[in-house]
Amino acid sequence: MNQERILSLMLALPTLLAVGLVMPQAASNDPTQVVIKPRTFTETDVRGAYAFSFEGTVIQLGPIAAAGVVVADGTGSIIDAVRTANVNGTAVQQTFTCTYSVNPNGTGSANCPLANPLPGAPIAETFDFVLEDAGRAFRLIGTTPGITVVGSGTRQ
Repeated sequence: MNQERILSLMLALPTLLAVGLVMPQAASNDPTQVVIKPRTFTETDVRGAYAFSFEGTVIQLGPIAAAGVVVADGTGSIIDAVRTANVNGTAVQQTFTCTYSVNPNGTGSANCPLANPLPGAPIAETFDFVLEDAGRAFRLIGTTPGITVVGSGTRQ
């Protein structure tokens, strides 16, 4: 190669490097790439009837399993709920209402006083949950001291 050609390539090198550094950034603006924006949730995402179930242990009493239906009003209240719970082999039907709150990331919590708690069990239960499928389903974990449960629910 002659010296003129080498000098020309050397002078062009900074431009080539700059283009090389810019091109990957331009690729991130590719309209075929999927950009996922986090969804914002509120109490209005929890409304209607949900079938649910959970299982776990009530310390001092034994294993628990429950299934039922809750009806949420979309403003932070479970206005009607019924479940059949089986604690250590004893089945009981319970009714309750709850208040709940939903965080923007889809997590939330609920406080549920029971109309007819089991003897020796708390008079209210608390849960943390996470919404799934745009609020059509949820997973829950009990946060009541002495009760360890996990479960899920789906809008009916």
